[in-house]
Amino acid sequence: MKDTVAVALITSLSTLTAAGLAGSVSAWVTGRQLRHQGLLAREERAEQRAITSREMRRDSYERFLSEADAVYRVLDEGWLARPFPESDPWEAGFAARRALDEAYVRVRLVGPDNVAERGADVVRSVGEEFRLHARIVRSHPGTTDSAAALDPSARAGVLRARSTTSEEFVTTARRALGIEPSTVLDAAPVTDRLVRGRTAAAGQETHTG
Repeated sequence: MKDTVAVALITSLSTLTAAGLAGSVSAWVTGRQLRHQGLLAREERAEQRAITSREMRRDSYERFLSEADAVYRVLDEGWLARPFPESDPWEAGFAARRALDEAYVRVRLVGPDNVAERGADVVRSVGEEFRLHARIVRSHPGTTDSAAALDPSARAGVLRARSTTSEEFVTTARRALGIEPSTVLDAAPVTDRLVRGRTAAAGQETHTG
């Protein structure tokens, strides 16, 4: 009788122990699965944030380049006008610069800092070009020549500044976006504007000569 009771107790204890062990293993496995799923969810959210951030940056950079092209277009018209027709202030120039400034604010917001710094170089160069153009026009009252014809070296200098600052911005922006050099960021309008500006300046100098 005692042996039977002992065997029953041992069997019960073994069953309870096995059940407890199975429960512990199941809880551990479940916890591990939940932790893994949580890790995957966090990684997915982080990846989605990175994609969203990259898209916002690309949109901001391309808008900035588009506004830079618009500014260069206005400047080209001013440099090549015979004579320069606008009164002071230059309304078209003011509007174009304001749009560029607003686009630059977006670049600063989305970052990173090195891209914002290159954007600041573009904005600063544009401001210097407007001031240089104004000085040339004001120093030749009543002229029938264009500002480009009045000071060809100044015109060539600002075109070089445009090229340098824009290309540095595009290069830095590509790095920030993780874009390979062979992949195109929408900088074509700026590049075209620089090429057309150089061609127009060369034609102006030939006509003057």
